[in-house]
Amino acid sequence: MDLNNVEIKERHLKKGVQITKKSIKPYTNPHKRSKTIYQAVTVIFTLIAIIFAVITLYPFIFSVIASLRKGFDVYSSGWSIKDLSLYAYKKVFFGFSDEESVQLPTWLLNTAFVSIVTTLLTLLVSALGGYAMARVEFPGKKMWFALILGVMMIPGQITLIPKYIMIANFFGWTNSFTGLIIPFIFSPYFTFMMRQFFLSFPKEVEEAAILDGMSRVGVFFNMVLPLSKAPMLAAGILIFMGSWGSYLWPKILISKMPMYLISQGMTVMMGGRYTSTPSVQMATAIVSTLPLILLFVIFQKHFMGSIAKTGSKGV
Repeated sequence: MDLNNVEIKERHLKKGVQITKKSIKPYTNPHKRSKTIYQAVTVIFTLIAIIFAVITLYPFIFSVIASLRKGFDVYSSGWSIKDLSLYAYKKVFFGFSDEESVQLPTWLLNTAFVSIVTTLLTLLVSALGGYAMARVEFPGKKMWFALILGVMMIPGQITLIPKYIMIANFFGWTNSFTGLIIPFIFSPYFTFMMRQFFLSFPKEVEEAAILDGMSRVGVFFNMVLPLSKAPMLAAGILIFMGSWGSYLWPKILISKMPMYLISQGMTVMMGGRYTSTPSVQMATAIVSTLPLILLFVIFQKHFMGSIAKTGSKGV
């Protein structure tokens, strides 16, 4: 007999209560019951997560399979392993050299150059602006910070036409990489993000360096910036992905095909002679997104940690 049931019997006897089988309830461990419930809930949520993951990944999986199909009807549901071929990828990597209208390697290099330069300059400007807002006292600081927050609320489409008039008419940067890079090196969002991190940065370290004779600029480049890898990495990945996938601004500013970015080159592929061979279009789309996927896979752990560790100290 369970020890708890014995204790129940003794209490009943002391009180003069008649003992029956119904009066003694079997003892159940609450910890064991909660553990069972937790395991069941975990299994349910895991299954739900797997279902949503499959739904999310299905378009990409479909694109990969479609790019490997031999036939032209890549949208049919009936297919087998024998139908798969590397024809589309051979065409993407080796078959466009004799066609002037398709310059895929050049478009990829253009996109990589613009994305890398934009990312580096935006990180530098955002870090400088965020540090100034967090540490440096200057007249109108609160007004400038309020202005940065206000700019964050304005959709980019509203400023598109004024931005084009300024870049094209005043500076003459049409059909140039300068026009693709310069308008985007200031980011209110990432400036705010870096400010939040620098607010949580210990002042004692900076004050000690300043007492030793180091200037504010020296403190920033020699001490603060090297210790800001977490938010810089998170911001850098987001900036690079946004620049790589940019379409509307390059479409407006660039009209010369040798200067196209990959997003513009995809429109050439979608509307040209390859409309009858969707497998080549799918392969081109996968090749164009592959650098972003590799970037996220390589830095996934650091990226998630950077987002979690980025300072969230109040305004």
